[in-house]
Amino acid sequence: MNGKLSNISKWVFGALALVTVVLGIIFYLDLKNEARTNMILNWGYILIILGVVMILISAIVAAFVKGVNLKTILIVIGAVVVIGLVAFLMSRGSFGVEYPAGDVVYSGRTHGLVEWGLNFFYVTLGVSILCILYSVIRSGK
Repeated sequence: MNGKLSNISKWVFGALALVTVVLGIIFYLDLKNEARTNMILNWGYILIILGVVMILISAIVAAFVKGVNLKTILIVIGAVVVIGLVAFLMSRGSFGVEYPAGDVVYSGRTHGLVEWGLNFFYVTLGVSILCILYSVIRSGK
């Protein structure tokens, strides 16, 4: 079963990569066309959604195949929620700040969500570095 899933995922990844390359080439042929810009942005949104769906599906499949217990899954979900909450609290002041970008003025909500995403990345990076250091120190190598 694992070999079959691996082959399917390779073909799906190859198809998505091919579509991305074609859309990228079309995008860079004419930078002034707003429809092409929207097309590449929409494709990016689709890839993000597909990535999140694949992460959830692979986690569920791995849990059933490897027999991961419910306690471990709840700890991981809890850790992600805590990291998201910390990132939100760090960016809370950014939700009221409007900012101009050319002729368009973006709302504080957009600014806050961008700040939250960046903070989420930074906190996750810091936690992963701490986990790596803890693992190295604990193993004694």
